[in-house]
Amino acid sequence: MKIVSFNINGLRARPHQLAALIEKHQPDVIGLQETKV
Repeated sequence: MKIVSFNINGLRARPHQLAALIEKHQPDVIGLQETKV
């Protein structure tokens, strides 16, 4: 099982980074930090 953590603060300025991270590492679980929800 592969788990990835990603800080999405300011993601709107660089949405391609999350897509590239998912494609490269193919995680089973993704933890998103600083969602500001």
